[in-house]
Amino acid sequence: MINLFNMDFHRFIRNKMMYVLLLIFSAFQIFGIFMFSMYEEPIAEGGIQVSAMNASEFIQLVLSQPPSWMLLYITVFTVYFYMSEHNAGFYKNYMTMKNARVHSVLSKILIQAVFTLFMFVTLLASDFVGRSLFFENSTVGDPGFFMKLLIGQFLLQWSYSVLILCVSIITKSMLVSISIGIVLVLNVVGMVVSGLETLLFDRTFASDYLLVNTITHIRDFDNVNEVIHVRSVAVVSIAIFTAIAIKYKQKEDLK
Repeated sequence: MINLFNMDFHRFIRNKMMYVLLLIFSAFQIFGIFMFSMYEEPIAEGGIQVSAMNASEFIQLVLSQPPSWMLLYITVFTVYFYMSEHNAGFYKNYMTMKNARVHSVLSKILIQAVFTLFMFVTLLASDFVGRSLFFENSTVGDPGFFMKLLIGQFLLQWSYSVLILCVSIITKSMLVSISIGIVLVLNVVGMVVSGLETLLFDRTFASDYLLVNTITHIRDFDNVNEVIHVRSVAVVSIAIFTAIAIKYKQKEDLK
């Protein structure tokens, strides 16, 4: 397991695609803040000006905007990182080792956690620079709320990366995996399920626990029930998609 992770981590650090994605994400994040400053309007809920938002409020606004750009970048990297090894056939060199298939999946899940962490560091740095330059507002807000927000959103975004890894393992196709990822990023499934529930039952229940729906809804992290909801969805999603990914990896033929 450790050797596989070291190998994947070495490939991760030397992966130029990762740095390109982080740079593009940072540039667009700062540019988005500039555009907010140029065409600022009050947000409907409460009439809060975007420039008056603290870091917690602004991050929730950004992550709730469809399509979620962070999810899109996570999709591209996850599919590229897995499929580059699969298409090169390098995995055949170690796949016959005992438990190598399970360890390979777990190793890549840990790599996705590292990339998700890099994405959040880039998001925070870009938001700080952009908001300082164009909003002249770099306030964080309540530190406790801010930390609960970051932990909750990190777990959710990481669980999404595990879902995309699972899709990549099942489809074994970069094009199909990215296409499915784009559908998920647009939250098409969540909107359809929510619409059907509202139409049939005049309320939503199952859709509230869908992963992307949970990610794109603004949450009150001072509410214990909201915190439990977010973390439960994330942890259960990680467990389910990890189990599915391992199951399919164990059945995979070496071609």
